Amino acid sequence: MRVLYLTNGFPYPLTSGYLRHYFLIRELAQWHAITLLAVVGPSFRVEHAEALAPLTVRIQTFRSAGRGRSRAGKALAWTQGALLGRGAVQDMRAAIRRLLAEERFDAVLFSGKETLAAIDGLSTPPIIADFTDAASLRLHGQIAVSHGVRRLALRLKYVQMRRVERRILARAVHGLFASARDRDAVAGGPRPTMTVVPNGVDVAYWQRQTPTLGAETLIFTGAMNYAPNADAALRLVRDILPRVQSEFPQARALIVGHSPRPALAAERERPGVTVTGWVDDVRPYLEQATLFVAPLRFGAGIQNKLLEAMAMQVPVIASPLAADGLRTEDGAAPPVRVAETAEEFAAAIAEELRARAAIPAPDADARRFVAAHFDWRVSAWRVHRVLETVAAG
Repeated sequence: MRVLYLTNGFPYPLTSGYLRHYFLIRELAQWHAITLLAVVGPSFRVEHAEALAPLTVRIQTFRSAGRGRSRAGKALAWTQGALLGRGAVQDMRAAIRRLLAEERFDAVLFSGKETLAAIDGLSTPPIIADFTDAASLRLHGQIAVSHGVRRLALRLKYVQMRRVERRILARAVHGLFASARDRDAVAGGPRPTMTVVPNGVDVAYWQRQTPTLGAETLIFTGAMNYAPNADAALRLVRDILPRVQSEFPQARALIVGHSPRPALAAERERPGVTVTGWVDDVRPYLEQATLFVAPLRFGAGIQNKLLEAMAMQVPVIASPLAADGLRTEDGAAPPVRVAETAEEFAAAIAEELRARAAIPAPDADARRFVAAHFDWRVSAWRVHRVLETVAAG
C-alpha cells in the first residue's frame, strides 16, 4: 500500500519524543511504501532525514518558527489558534494538496493534534489517527497540581484539546492508542474502530553490561523540558531524596535528560543531585542505578523511560499513574513497586536500598515483562492489519 504518513515532529534521533514513529515506519516499510511529511524544529538536521531515507519513498519537512518559543509563547500560540494551523502546518497542507493531486495513496496515517489542520476539510484517502496518548488526560492531571493563572490557562487548553480530540475522532476512520487507558479517556471505551498499539522497546539495545546494580543511586530519565518529567524530577530531588538521605546519607539522584528547565538545573547545587542535561547515551547512567524512581503526578500514554529502565533490569518504583500506563490490554500488571506520596516513595526506596545492598542482582522479571508485552514488531503488525482493513473498505 501507498501510505502518506504525517507527524508533528521528526521521528529521529531516537531521543526525541517521536521515536514511536521511527520504529513503526521501520517495521511498516517491510510491507508498504511510505511518504513521510513532518513538521520540524530548529534542532532538525539533514542527517536525521538520511536515517529514514532507506525506509521511505519520500520525505518532506516543514520548519516551524514556533519551535523553541518560551512556554508562555507556546501557550499563547495554542490559545490564539492552534486549531486553525499556522506556518509549517499550512505549508504541509499545501504539500498534501499537491501530492494528492499527483499521486494515489491508499491511506493517510497521521499523528499530532496540531497536524489535524493540515488535512481537515481536504478530500483524502481513509485517515488513520495515531492518538498515541490522550493529551486531554495529561492536561486534566496537570490542572489538579497547578494553581492560579497557570491553572486557568490549562483549563482553557484542556477544553480546546477535547475539542480537537473529538474532531479527530470524527475525521478518522480508525484510531490508534498507546494504551487502553488513553483510548478510554478519548473515546469512552472500546470500539471496533479503535486499536491499542503499545509503544515498544528495542531490548537488543537496552541491555545491561554489568552483573550487579549500582549502590544507593536513584535515577530518573526523560526530556526535562516536558512538563510531567520536569515536575517528577523536581519532586524526586526536593521532596523524596532528602527523606531517603536521612537514613542513607550517601544516596544520590541522577536526573538524566536534555533541556532541563531552570528550576531543575538549579538543583545541581543540592547535595547528592546530578542533573546531566543532554547525554549521548543513557545506558551507562542506568547501569549505575540501584532504582529507577518515577514519581509522575500527571501524564498519559506509556512511559518509554520505564520500559527502557526495565529492559536494563533496573528495579522500578513508580506512581500509580506511571505504573498504570504499563498495564497491558489484557490486564497484566507490570513488576514494579507502586508509591504515591513522598513519604511512601521514601519508605519504599529505603526498603529496596537495604534489600539491594544485600543482594544487588538486576531485575530479570522486569526485562522479561517488557520483552513479552512491548515489542515494536508486534505493534507494527497491528498497524499493518489496520491498514489492510481500512484499505479493504
